[in-house]
Amino acid sequence: MYFNMELQIIDNIINHGYPLDYGRCFVMQEFGNERKTLIVIVLTLVTMVAEIVVGYYAHSMALFADGCHMGTHALALSITFFTYVLIRKFANSPSFVFGTGKFSTLSGFASSILLGVTGIYIIKEAIERFINPIAIELNEAIIVAIIGFVVNLLCIMIMGGQEHRCEEHAHEEDYNFKAAYMHILSDLMTSVFAIGALFAAKYIGWNFLDPIVGLIGGIIICVWAFGLIKSTGLILLDAEAVDLKSKIVEKLQQEADFKELHVWKTSEHGYSLIAKINTETDLSYIKEQLVNLAEFDSVTIEKN
Repeated sequence: MYFNMELQIIDNIINHGYPLDYGRCFVMQEFGNERKTLIVIVLTLVTMVAEIVVGYYAHSMALFADGCHMGTHALALSITFFTYVLIRKFANSPSFVFGTGKFSTLSGFASSILLGVTGIYIIKEAIERFINPIAIELNEAIIVAIIGFVVNLLCIMIMGGQEHRCEEHAHEEDYNFKAAYMHILSDLMTSVFAIGALFAAKYIGWNFLDPIVGLIGGIIICVWAFGLIKSTGLILLDAEAVDLKSKIVEKLQQEADFKELHVWKTSEHGYSLIAKINTETDLSYIKEQLVNLAEFDSVTIEKN
């Protein structure tokens, strides 16, 4: 006997592919994140153009280089934004069995790789500065660092604003948005480090601080990137959700003898389950217990 709950866990499904109460909540969050991302892209592009133009005409390599650096952030943020566009475009497509949730995960994975590459590049540059120190144009560098700090602080304030979220799902993560947020947060952190090091070099003569804070910043960025790569990679590879699997077995140990159980994430917010069980318990009761543990896009149970 098979008990199949394909996309019917809460009986009402909206077209987006999520259970009704959860879907409305998550779609509202995604829409809010998409809007925030677009605002930040515009702000980043305006700053980028201003720094490149002023740097070119003022012959300031520091300003020009930071303008180009802003362009890399605009690229990463654009990946995030267009992922939201694709999620909406294919939300009702029958080609994606469990909806478009993995679009967000894939985008987060790609952006986290870019973040990791940025961290490695910063570490490389810091080590080279240790080996071959060069003179720093402190006044120009301080101006650029302050501009970067202000712009990134504004972006963090925009992206960090809380949209309405259903309380019971407040723990869910949007990896697409999180990756973009981490890009801006990492740049804000390096701006703070840079300002401190540059003022120390200017007024105390501690030029050695510049590569040190660069190295520290690069390492922190790599740690953040690795954590995000791991989280998104496990979802993309359909890794077993070990913690949830243990909870299910513990929750139903009196009602069911599991002969086979597979549980994995289909996106940041949904799970799938396939099981073979021996039980005398009504399967509707097992359904209720599963719904209380997690959000499921698909559940298939074979009853012996």
